[in-house]
Amino acid sequence: MNSRIESSNTTNAGKAEFFSPDDCLITSFRRASANKQDIRISTDAYGDLVLLSTRGEYFADSPDLPGLLQHSVGKFRVKVLSAEDSDAYENKVGRNIDELMWKTAFYVSKGRLMEGCHWNDVVQLDYWPNLTRLPLTPDTFRILALLFKHPTSIFFASRLLKVPASEMCQIYSAARAAGFARAINRKPEEPRLEPHRSQTLLSSLLSKLAGR
Repeated sequence: MNSRIESSNTTNAGKAEFFSPDDCLITSFRRASANKQDIRISTDAYGDLVLLSTRGEYFADSPDLPGLLQHSVGKFRVKVLSAEDSDAYENKVGRNIDELMWKTAFYVSKGRLMEGCHWNDVVQLDYWPNLTRLPLTPDTFRILALLFKHPTSIFFASRLLKVPASEMCQIYSAARAAGFARAINRKPEEPRLEPHRSQTLLSSLLSKLAGR
């Protein structure tokens, strides 16, 4: 790794640690949203969560939502909902998906940067979130206010505000995952996200192949 790349991932407390959105629920949520799929996330001990990307809302039936959102790949199940399943929520009011994305990245981060983010990103906060509905750190308001009024690098913001690097990483990751913030000094990394496979369709195809 050359010195230029190393410097982009070095905090004022040393090298930044990262977490991958592919290893948690973030990519599952992104895949559903990008392909307008309604899905159900099921866990053994933390209940279920329904994401209706066609409406931009989610519904959680969980005794411990933070615990559910920290599940890693292999510890949860994804089911693509049918139109009939989605219609069951027609008269219900859910919460915004951007809030879900913030919460998931916030809890999973634990002071690490989400992959795709860099320590020297010059960050612009495009949308001011409803902070009353989100988990926060002690300096969340100060961080967001600076990035909203004066786009700056995460490194410089940490030093200017005297905020721990881990807190900056957590808030930037959450804001980036939710779509509230973006890096304006480089082209964003936007990999193609394939849709979730429908188990109903897969079962039907397998049945046909088996001659049932």
